[in-house]
Amino acid sequence: MAIRHLFMLFTLFCVSTAFAITPSKEQIEQFKKLPKSQQVLLAKQYGIDLGSISSSDNNTQATKQQGELGSSINKNQKTQSEENYFSDEEKRFKPKVDKVQPFGYDIFSQQTSSFNQAEVSLVPDDYLLGIGDKLKITLFGQQSSEQIVEVDSSGRIAIPELQPIDVIGLTFADLVGLLKEKVSRELIGTSIYVSIAELKSINVLVLGEVSTPGSYSLNSLSTITHSLYKSGGLTDIASLRNIQLRRKGKLIQTLDLYELLLQGNTVGNIELKSGDTVFVPSITNRVKVVGAVRRPAYFEFKENETVSDVLDMAGGVKASAYKDEVKIVRYSNEARKLISISPTELANFRLHDGDEISVQESSNEFRNEVTLIGAVVRPGKYSLSKAPDLLSLIGNPRTSLLPQADKHYGLILRGGAFSDISIIQFSLTELLESNIPLKAGDEVFVFSRYEYKDEEDKMLASLDLTEKELELQNRSKLWHLYEQQLFEAFVNVDALGQLNGEEESKAFIAEENMKWLSQIGGVRELNDKVLSPFSRANLLQAILKKLNYQASPSKPVKIITVKGKVRYPGNYPIGDNFTVADAVNAAGGLVESAYMAQAELTSYKRGAELDVEHASFNLQTELNAPTIYLSSKDTLNILATPKWSEENQVSLRGEVKFPGLYTIARGESLISVIERAGGFTEFAAINGAVFTRDEIKKQEQLQIKKLTESLQREIATKSLRPGGNDVAYSEVKQLLADLSKVEAKGRLVIDLPKILNGEQNLILQDGDALIIPPQRDSISVIGEVNYPSSHLYEGTLDLSQYVSKSGGFKEFADEDRLYIIKANGSVVIPKSSWFAVERNNLLEPGDTIVVPLDSTSLDTLTLWSTSTQIIYQIGVAMAAISSI
Repeated sequence: MAIRHLFMLFTLFCVSTAFAITPSKEQIEQFKKLPKSQQVLLAKQYGIDLGSISSSDNNTQATKQQGELGSSINKNQKTQSEENYFSDEEKRFKPKVDKVQPFGYDIFSQQTSSFNQAEVSLVPDDYLLGIGDKLKITLFGQQSSEQIVEVDSSGRIAIPELQPIDVIGLTFADLVGLLKEKVSRELIGTSIYVSIAELKSINVLVLGEVSTPGSYSLNSLSTITHSLYKSGGLTDIASLRNIQLRRKGKLIQTLDLYELLLQGNTVGNIELKSGDTVFVPSITNRVKVVGAVRRPAYFEFKENETVSDVLDMAGGVKASAYKDEVKIVRYSNEARKLISISPTELANFRLHDGDEISVQESSNEFRNEVTLIGAVVRPGKYSLSKAPDLLSLIGNPRTSLLPQADKHYGLILRGGAFSDISIIQFSLTELLESNIPLKAGDEVFVFSRYEYKDEEDKMLASLDLTEKELELQNRSKLWHLYEQQLFEAFVNVDALGQLNGEEESKAFIAEENMKWLSQIGGVRELNDKVLSPFSRANLLQAILKKLNYQASPSKPVKIITVKGKVRYPGNYPIGDNFTVADAVNAAGGLVESAYMAQAELTSYKRGAELDVEHASFNLQTELNAPTIYLSSKDTLNILATPKWSEENQVSLRGEVKFPGLYTIARGESLISVIERAGGFTEFAAINGAVFTRDEIKKQEQLQIKKLTESLQREIATKSLRPGGNDVAYSEVKQLLADLSKVEAKGRLVIDLPKILNGEQNLILQDGDALIIPPQRDSISVIGEVNYPSSHLYEGTLDLSQYVSKSGGFKEFADEDRLYIIKANGSVVIPKSSWFAVERNNLLEPGDTIVVPLDSTSLDTLTLWSTSTQIIYQIGVAMAAISSI
């Protein structure tokens, strides 16, 4: 909504610009609050120059930059302005690319460099004094004074009470010794302290590839690097390895900055003299080094240097680098070419300008590891030499497993990234009797006994775990999440298909298998509950995907389905010689209601067509002595014990003699439970009985959700049509908010007197509730009336009179669709002239008169009146229940 208003604001601004009308300051400020990218898009769409909006600001900023900042700072401002182009929200999602930068060029940045001019305090003892040096002379003792003296044009210094002294050609240490001797001889009882107050200036010419070539005044201790800093640093094409110092036309020194930066060698960085020229030539040879090196960058190289020398400049290769091969991309007249060189060739291979050296990463795969995942104390990778079998890997189950671990079900996943995986199922309780050898790359999964996190948390809370044990639980879960992400990447179906170049037939088989999984219940409905990190549904998801993908006509998918009376029905991977007992353990074991005398196995036999076969067997006998082995797509159905039922309860509340919870048998009727509860009290309003059912409540809640979504869609569609803004946004928002807060009650309208007389029969279900309200003597009026309220029942009054007692109809009341909600929840619609016909038969104590909203007077939304009626009716039901 805010963006839409800003669009309108910008359009208005464009129009005002066309008519030479200056926009207000507030309008411009609101437009500037948009992200820069959106401003550019709007300006492009309407053909407006953004400079017309912020020209004054830009001019002020440009003047300030020209007056205060140099060219090197302008570069930083350019980069900063480019970064500020995007808003904070856009920067979070903008991909970041690490650009490879030339090596060494940033050391002379005026914001970060320490190559400023030498300080006076750093003057060495062998410093040669010259014209322009200033000395600080301090006398103390018999005489005390402090003064600054300068070496004059004749090379002498004059100190009061002492004869002039020639200092040209003397070092600073020689001068100090001379003055001390002279003062001790001529000024008895006086001592002297000498220091440099100010160094003489020298003029140096800095030319070539520097930011600001020219003549610079430096102090006499300045070196080549000081002059480069003074000139603003180097340009992007400057040579760092051939910086020349010329004195009186002769080449005195060549500075290689790489020796200074990489080796700390300062031999070439000599002091300058007045009249020197520092020349920085352009770079001639440069290579790019990327990949698994410690310092990726562009490096300058000399003619005699090799790949080995450049890799040393880059800090060497990383420990994770693939050292058996280095790749070089080289430009030629026709096209680029790729050159691969071995480690033995690095020291002899000559480079060309523009070469790109690439060192690849080595594989992240382990050679001899096994991985332990799931409900264990110490998950992670283990060396195969230390854990050659499953018992060695897990150790003592009492100390190595988490409390929620399922000791009857675990899996070993065996297979590489580009080979088919296989499954080995095991039981931790049988490890001592049947240990399993492990192989490199095996992944061992230990599952939780619980499927959902809330169930698991309740169990752990009941165990009174210590703080350290709870911390260990959380650490294990975090590690599992990390391992799960790695494994999902490992079994990435799309990536494997691209790498292996699988034919279309294999993709078709995978698609067909997924359809089969969906048909037999492969997609679980989790009811918005959070899965336990180590649950079957969570850990098996990636494994099932991998098994499904690797299936082919010659290799059927190794997945079965377990249904019926087991703890966790669903799809499970199978291994070789997979028995019914293995399938039951995989599904968490049998529940109490399982029928042990019979179970059913459905198998799919593939021939010319897919045939389905059903077989029944004795479950108890098969668990004790296995004879059946399950294969691809088999479905094991564990039947329920005939006539088995869990404890079903119903609730009786209100005006009954013995209210409370009553356990019922299957098929028991409502009148039977009423008799068990002793019947009703003398104050019971039998005609106003409220009966609720959980199943109906779920259906109603789903319908309310669908209605809300439909209403949202219809409002959105209508708002896009011309003239579609008939309804205020606040009213629509309030209606949707009211619908979203409505809680269904699941009321089933019953005629209790007919049930008591035997004319109707109501069979109870688990969770049913009967509420008997007390007798009432009022009539309620709600909806589109001026004063919704309840009134004392009077048999002589009709509908219109009750409406009048509530203030009459509102402006948008729908008088033609008025209806009555009877005390038992049924709805009665008055016939034709409702205020004059059968008025004494229509109304009874406890009834509610509903005056609906006339939705046609507001807009054409077909769902408006439906939604208001739902709110009214549910409100009446809630009032009936809450009055007890």
